[in-house]
Amino acid sequence: MYWILAIVLFGVIIMLHELGHFLAARLTGVGVVEFAVGFGPKLWSKKAKSSTTYSLRALPLGGYCRFIADDEDGVEDREDAFSRQKIWKRALIAIGGPLMNLLTAMLLLFLLYFAIGIPMGYEPTVGALMPGYPAEAAGFQVGDRIVSVNGAPVASSAEAAQAIANAGDTDIAFGIERGGERLTLTVRPRWVESEERAMIGIEYKISPIAMRLGPWQSLRNAAVLTGDLSKMIVTVLRDLIFKGQGVEDLSGPIGTVVAIKEQTQAGGLFNYVYLAAVISVNLGLFNMLPVPGLDGSKLVFLLLEKIRGRRLDPNKEGFVLLVGFALMVGVMVLAMYQDIARLLQ
Repeated sequence: MYWILAIVLFGVIIMLHELGHFLAARLTGVGVVEFAVGFGPKLWSKKAKSSTTYSLRALPLGGYCRFIADDEDGVEDREDAFSRQKIWKRALIAIGGPLMNLLTAMLLLFLLYFAIGIPMGYEPTVGALMPGYPAEAAGFQVGDRIVSVNGAPVASSAEAAQAIANAGDTDIAFGIERGGERLTLTVRPRWVESEERAMIGIEYKISPIAMRLGPWQSLRNAAVLTGDLSKMIVTVLRDLIFKGQGVEDLSGPIGTVVAIKEQTQAGGLFNYVYLAAVISVNLGLFNMLPVPGLDGSKLVFLLLEKIRGRRLDPNKEGFVLLVGFALMVGVMVLAMYQDIARLLQ
């Protein structure tokens, strides 16, 4: 299940990036030949009245959006061809994908604060009793919720454990809730040499506590965290490009899916949504790099076109894109090699 969740998350984030380009194209009147979810062999397709073909393909890792281009045979005179549009329209389409990634991250973080809640630890509820230890002898039962220790209220298992540790080997008065009733149990901890601490012999139930925020506070926190994540990722990319720092930590699709699977398995829904937001910001900013083949390079070409007053030679532009594509393939091969090496280790 965790592997499936990881693959779906990775694919959906990339698909949303392409959806950003698609929506920007629709907004600016550019024709879209095909909007595909996934890659590889076509499983299903339907041609809409707008002449756009929507398709579902076999490999669920992303998708693509193919525009009508005026440098293809038979479409030189089409008004909805991509290259016939004004520069600002083409620029909007180029940044549509990264912008969608940032908006997706903000929405995910908003849901994290507003609907899921921030993890605040675990409830101080007894999940199991260790045989022969003081808690069992004092009358503790599975399901008891500790509400106070020596009169001081506790809200989490961590607070309860810290209060027990602070009390040392003296008698401790526990206020507990059991079946809607309040009880008081007195326990003297036992010093356990192997643990080097005093223990009463309870194990807490794995029941997370989450604090949800109001809508406006959630929105503000989501915007701030998206900004902080963006700054962090820009710093990492800068150090990677100009200083070579972090080359050994590069991850491709395999490493990303493994990380999603492991983090989700360890932290549940909170980690899953948070990691989705981080990856979404990462994908959006990475695509803004001025590397041929990425969205950032399209903005560079458009800037040159604006300065020169005319479009670059499509053949030369295509050659630069081909070189950039080869560079990206090389980086991807290196990242996948490192992913496989880590798995083998």
